[in-house]
Amino acid sequence: MEWAELVRDAVQYVENHITEDITMYDVAEYVNVSPFYFHKGFSILCGYTLSEYIRNRRPVMSPLWSLR
Repeated sequence: MEWAELVRDAVQYVENHITEDITMYDVAEYVNVSPFYFHKGFSILCGYTLSEYIRNRRPVMSPLWSLR
């Protein structure tokens, strides 16, 4: 699997579990890559870490949660 596909799958996983406590280890396991390589690959391709991505997505999603 190419890194672009891994990152796409990882982002989809995060979006589907955004209301849960998500760790880099959870996502790395989901895409079947070591946490070390996942962290490096995600950071290089996205320009920020997975933790930064999650922190930035949660405020955007919170108004949608109140509609449920």
